[in-house]
Amino acid sequence: MLSDIIFLNASIAFAFYISGNAPKAHIIYFIAFSNLTWLFLIILSSPYSFSRNWDRPKTIKNQFIFISTHLLVVASLIFFYNREYTLIQVMLVYCFFTPVFYSSKFLASFFMQRFDQPHNTKSILMISQPQMQRHARQYLIDQTDWKYKFIELSDEPASGDLIVKIKSLCEDNAIDEIFVCLPYRADMNELIDFGLSKLVPIKLMADMRMEQGNSADEKHFNQASYVNLSTVSIDEPANKIIKRIFDLIFSTLFILTIMSWLVPLVALLIKIDSTGPVFFIQKRNGRKNKAFSCIKFRTMLVNADADTKQATKNDSRITKFGQFLRKSSLDELPQFFNVFMGDMSMIGPRPHPIKLNEKFASQIEKLISRHYVKPGITGLAQAMGYRGETSTLADMKNRITLDRFYIENWSFVLDLKIIYLTVVSLLKGSEKAY
Repeated sequence: MLSDIIFLNASIAFAFYISGNAPKAHIIYFIAFSNLTWLFLIILSSPYSFSRNWDRPKTIKNQFIFISTHLLVVASLIFFYNREYTLIQVMLVYCFFTPVFYSSKFLASFFMQRFDQPHNTKSILMISQPQMQRHARQYLIDQTDWKYKFIELSDEPASGDLIVKIKSLCEDNAIDEIFVCLPYRADMNELIDFGLSKLVPIKLMADMRMEQGNSADEKHFNQASYVNLSTVSIDEPANKIIKRIFDLIFSTLFILTIMSWLVPLVALLIKIDSTGPVFFIQKRNGRKNKAFSCIKFRTMLVNADADTKQATKNDSRITKFGQFLRKSSLDELPQFFNVFMGDMSMIGPRPHPIKLNEKFASQIEKLISRHYVKPGITGLAQAMGYRGETSTLADMKNRITLDRFYIENWSFVLDLKIIYLTVVSLLKGSEKAY
């Protein structure tokens, strides 16, 4: 995506340079429309979902539809706003861009096939009617770039037996995803809950005729009507792209406009206030419960208990300037670098120190499910007041409940609401900010 945007803008610049006779304001307007249209179409469609399994005609068709739609939208916007661009200028842009666009896709496809590695293999638990197994497998192979190892549960157990069999298979095998190719079941919510707790995505695959009450079979199978739905909206590829684009744009702008001058200033004040490093880097649990290095401004004297003991009210380890940083939450701002690098998101469950997770893991069954998504700089729990020290089991349970609600009900609008609530909370101040 990044290379396409770079090539698109380079083509626009080159086309207008050759054709000439275009005011700078018009060129900027054209660039803005082209880039916004490109990002908008990415959200609506899947231009980067081409697979190593596709043949050349299918790849050409998929990408042609996308780039043609982009041309039509840009042309219509230019016409609607009555901008004076010549036909030659517009066509030059796409004459330069289209060959590069296609070349990059064929090059990517070539390298995917040439350097295909074993780590690109996913272990899939496929739950389906016996007559649908082969078609469901082929559907997945055609739609993605992964190599699949299929573990199949072909018979359709009774309502109470399905979860038991799935749990048994997950214990005996390393499962990456579970695909359910069955009509809706009464225990589907229990299955979704199990997937969140095991950090395993649950996908629903069905022919539309199954949803209408008709049984799916080999004779009536039709890939065109076959649907693949994530049970958690944040698992949808388009939603992942939206969230990541927002994270990248927001973190990049914040780093360039705020962190570029704030880091040197805060670093100087930290050094004046106490001896030790500027940043406090601590291993914390992230997505899929994998550890990552969480970055904060150092607010304490260097001590041996930093990884095992939470900060408490009137903690003697906190420095004078550290008190201000913690009270204002400025100590968390270096985590924008974590967001930029992809270890964290703007919004998500707050990452806990590993020792804190270990302390409550045996007491709260659903604690691990908060690692289903990337941790965030702020989250629903923090926006609702559950921030800072979690000294009691009740505090942690309430935090987990809100984190689970966020994961199961994610939307971009919810992220915006959490940002608003967080800003309001920071302006009002919090008794737990210590």
